Amino acid sequence: RLSHPENLSNFENVYKSNAVVYAAVNNLVDMIVGVGYYTEADNEEVKNLVDEYAEEVNLDGILRIVCRNMLVFGYAPVERWWNKTLRLKPLPPQTIYVVADSKGNIQKYQQKTWANRYIDFDIDEIIWFSHNAYPGNPYGIGLIEPIYTLVDYKKQILEDICKIVHRYASPLNIWITRADVSDLKTAIENREPDEDIFIGHASRDDVEIRTLEMDPRGRYTDYLEIINQEIYECLQAPLLTYLKNATEASARVQLEVIDRHVNGGQRYIKRVVEREIFKPLVEKAGLSEVPRIRWGKPSTGVENLTVKDVATLVQAYVLTSNQAVDLLRKMGLPIEESKSQEEKKR
Repeated sequence: RLSHPENLSNFENVYKSNAVVYAAVNNLVDMIVGVGYYTEADNEEVKNLVDEYAEEVNLDGILRIVCRNMLVFGYAPVERWWNKTLRLKPLPPQTIYVVADSKGNIQKYQQKTWANRYIDFDIDEIIWFSHNAYPGNPYGIGLIEPIYTLVDYKKQILEDICKIVHRYASPLNIWITRADVSDLKTAIENREPDEDIFIGHASRDDVEIRTLEMDPRGRYTDYLEIINQEIYECLQAPLLTYLKNATEASARVQLEVIDRHVNGGQRYIKRVVEREIFKPLVEKAGLSEVPRIRWGKPSTGVENLTVKDVATLVQAYVLTSNQAVDLLRKMGLPIEESKSQEEKKR
């Protein structure tokens, strides 16, 4: 059995509890698979087959789970079996282990149950998605693993800052006297919130009062800024906090890097789905062509038209003036309807 990644349960806790990581992962999931997809195939029967199947098993929802698990844990195993049709079930990555031979060839997968028992899966029973996998490590590397220590440091710093702010929000006065101070411990232990500490028994002239205040030299924000920059750099996600502080030029560069990251994720998921899901479906039906996934919405051709093109179509009597206006609205031009048109619709 290959060495299983550590801290997977902690990665899940970071995703659930850290606002920056949660937003970054969800934004990337939306950009990679949330845009939706459509299929293309020369054979209409093949296209209808995979489209109907995808709707039946909610493939869109499964791909969202897969993409999120890849980004959080580094890998996303999906159980696959036949029951009239091909069934898919995303499995918790923390419970799945890879068993390989001495040369690193995968022999099977195992799932650890709550009773510390193992369920074996043949290679064909698991579809294996991974993020940034490399030779010898099929588990891959998610977004959280490289920043796990940084996120923990940031959490500790924020907790310390909260303690400091809470402690010094109401300045504490310490009364110092040359008299007996044996009751100091008792006074501190019995102190109520916002109550000063009185030590000893002395005359008014024999008492010195000191106020504890926060030292402004503690530049905690500098430490946080360094940590935040490294976290943002590794997440490679469109975080508004990071983008709003950038110049137009640097923001454009950041978005280009994010686009490459997103395109790479889409290309990888597309190929796995076509090979591991669409191909078995097609072959089971006795067909040969495997439909291709295209991310986003299918092109209608309207987005390539210009206003001049529409005017030419009107002059050639291909379009009526009303059809031309409707087409221009679809192209995004803010053309308001006239009162006469609104009355006709009524």
